[in-house]
Amino acid sequence: MRNRITLINAIALFAIILTITSSCKRTEIPVTPDPIPTNPIAGPVNDVAQVTASVSGIVLDESNSPIANAVVTSGVATTTTNTNGMFIFQNISLSKENGNVTVVKAGYFKGIRSFKTTAGKNHSVRLQLMQRVLSGTVNAATGGTITSNGGATIVFPANAFVTSTGAAYTGTVNVYSRWIDPTAANLPFVIPGDLRGVSTTGIENILETYGMVGAELTDATGNLLKIATGKTAAVSFPIPASISATAPTSIVLWHFDEVSARWKENGTATKTGSTYTAQVDKFSFWNCDVGANFINLDYTLINATTNTPLVSTSTRIKRVSNGSYGYGITNNAGFVSGLVPKNEALVLEVFGTSVCGTVFYSQNIGPFATNTSLGNINITLPVSQYINFTGTLLNCSGAPVTNGYISLATVAGNTVAVFSNTNANGAFSFSILNCTGNNLSYNYQASDISNLQQSALLNGIATGSTVNLGNIVVCNSLTASDDVYVAGAENGIAKVWKNGIGFNLSTLSDSANANAVFVSGTDVFVAGVKNRKAVYWKNGVSSTLSGINEYGTATSIYVDGSDVYVSGNGEDIAGNNLSAIVWKNGIATTLSNVNRPTTSSVFVSGADVYVTGRHNFAGNLSIAKLWKNGNEINLTSDGITNYGSANSIFIYGNDVYVAGTRQIPTGGLKLGTVWKNGSLTLLTNQNLSCSANAIFVSGNDVYVGGTGDNPNIPFTYVSKLWKNGIATSTADGIQSKYISSIYVKDNNVYSLLSGFPPFISPPVTPDNTSVFKNGLVTNFFSLTNTVYASSIFVK
Repeated sequence: MRNRITLINAIALFAIILTITSSCKRTEIPVTPDPIPTNPIAGPVNDVAQVTASVSGIVLDESNSPIANAVVTSGVATTTTNTNGMFIFQNISLSKENGNVTVVKAGYFKGIRSFKTTAGKNHSVRLQLMQRVLSGTVNAATGGTITSNGGATIVFPANAFVTSTGAAYTGTVNVYSRWIDPTAANLPFVIPGDLRGVSTTGIENILETYGMVGAELTDATGNLLKIATGKTAAVSFPIPASISATAPTSIVLWHFDEVSARWKENGTATKTGSTYTAQVDKFSFWNCDVGANFINLDYTLINATTNTPLVSTSTRIKRVSNGSYGYGITNNAGFVSGLVPKNEALVLEVFGTSVCGTVFYSQNIGPFATNTSLGNINITLPVSQYINFTGTLLNCSGAPVTNGYISLATVAGNTVAVFSNTNANGAFSFSILNCTGNNLSYNYQASDISNLQQSALLNGIATGSTVNLGNIVVCNSLTASDDVYVAGAENGIAKVWKNGIGFNLSTLSDSANANAVFVSGTDVFVAGVKNRKAVYWKNGVSSTLSGINEYGTATSIYVDGSDVYVSGNGEDIAGNNLSAIVWKNGIATTLSNVNRPTTSSVFVSGADVYVTGRHNFAGNLSIAKLWKNGNEINLTSDGITNYGSANSIFIYGNDVYVAGTRQIPTGGLKLGTVWKNGSLTLLTNQNLSCSANAIFVSGNDVYVGGTGDNPNIPFTYVSKLWKNGIATSTADGIQSKYISSIYVKDNNVYSLLSGFPPFISPPVTPDNTSVFKNGLVTNFFSLTNTVYASSIFVK
């Protein structure tokens, strides 16, 4: 069925945390501006007028799995999605005619959703981010053809690319392109903006799409490129067979302007066989559409059995004439409002979610010549087709939370996400349609807006048609989301990521890697190697570190006030004569230059500078070392064995904690080890080999991360995370992964996992490095690129 009209909704879903208004935006390349449309009859489209409203939503991938830690912006406010992919903005200023939300996540195309804004209303959006896959490369000097999914093509002429400053570009062009199928069931959730377009005369239309093609162009290091002035690229849009017969010979072409979040008329496309072809002078997305007139329609869905609103419920308006349709989603009051075709017979249908195939309710409506409100639509449902949730929120004193809400998300492929406010008694009651039958799992959390408090994240299983969540105590501090920084490399380029957005520190030709990250105030410091030189970057600007040898690498970094400490290694041109080094503000101090020493970690406490590492010998044997203010301490001289390595250090109060590995020469068994003030403790791993790579101390808890032999599959390994010496289920036991870094903040445990241990060279296939927060993966990195990351810092 054709999915080609839009129902723009004034609705809300759910929330976990209050919105913060810090900014985190990618630098954009200016494009040739679209002409400002004017309408001499009705006046220009006015997107400047503002109203105060709320917006919340869920961000999913194309398999309907939630995307966590995506950066979401609406108006001037910015936040990030939580573990369930949810976000909320409350009482922010939005364009009355074109409110919008922008979502950015590494490895995906930018997601933008637009809607008409109703003052004082909650608006809900559901976005599915499309994976940003490299379609191919072309030589800028000669041009070339790129083929995308579905057979869409883009033909670039020679010498057609310029940089962000307008300078001619002559290198390799990476093309990330995507065709959007106009008949796809998920069309309303993947398209940029919504299916409203502004013509060259300023008239706003509902768009009936016959297909979209978009692209993002970058150089070899990820910098955005654009089409040169006077040049165009030829784009072909496949026409699905099911709509080919109705496709007009010539069709209006619309370009999506990301700045205004609007589709704007910009040329025409011509039908040739089963494709449309057009010449375009810029990218992001292009759209072949027929315009239609519209009116505004609204209604409220009520569960007649319980007399409660049907919240987070997908509704569909279908055109009788051709079967095309668009979706809306009800808000916390069961209300939905949007644009539908004028003077046409329509069908209103109700679903549990957009991906649930069950139609729970249907009625014929229209035609409508003017804006229309259908009022309450009472739907009588069998008890097996809905779940009614009730409960009460109480604050720290046990009094009702009268200005609060509960957010609830189902744990299923057809994710339902609900946002419901409390009444004057702190109570809430809402119904959701149930597509999955009995035993529906869900997560929920409550928030007190007035006192900036929230409950714990809770879960349950619904086994019947009613669920009373009881009294929910809302008494935890409601804090802003953490900023998560990761250092590493992607496709051979040194990078640092902040909340999933990557920043290049080198070029592809630099042979560089980022080994450690430290954030001090607003400054981001990264230590690593570039062209065989030990370097550190401050806010992206590199400084080469001096040493007694010509080459080297920086392994760790610590900032204390205005002083920058870096540990690392030096070597000669042949890679011999290694030396262990610590730099303070770029000045090198040699810790050792005998027995091939290497360093792993640096930590500063007061006036004392600690560095961990090892001396290396033949046969892969080593001795764990700790240097304090340049004085060498042998950690393995305890009478058990002299072999091992010291991999990470953390100072807490007066206690010095070191994580590393003890090595038994006979049989090669390795034992994860923690030294506290020089006293050794072995970590549990069922008498199998294991290694401790990272350590973090928080209060009375000591967290250690590493890797261990897999007890179930010989000659394989799994990630290991120990808390106070005992392996924990949080990010523990994941096949072919190891923990390279840990950070604990406000009782949240962040673990950085990679797909190969430190002694194995990075693979040529994607590594799928990931960040875990309290045992749940955040989808932090691209799933298509080769990513190696080794350090995490949370602020």
